[in-house]
Amino acid sequence: MKGSITFKFNGKAGDCSIRTLREGDLDSSDLEAIAALLDEEIRLSRLIAVGDIIPTSSDPTGIGQLHVHWSN
Repeated sequence: MKGSITFKFNGKAGDCSIRTLREGDLDSSDLEAIAALLDEEIRLSRLIAVGDIIPTSSDPTGIGQLHVHWSN
């Protein structure tokens, strides 16, 4: 990676606008990694919303539970 992408989320309820700022050069593998991270965050948010994952003091983000959930 010779560059970076910064994502800025609106944060207002019901408004899902995202602003991206690109700096430098990114190749396809960089973009695939970014897409995978975003997909993971979306899945985690949905699983938390439906109650399949409940953040705990030992896993406050729920990411550990997400990885266990995927492996099952």
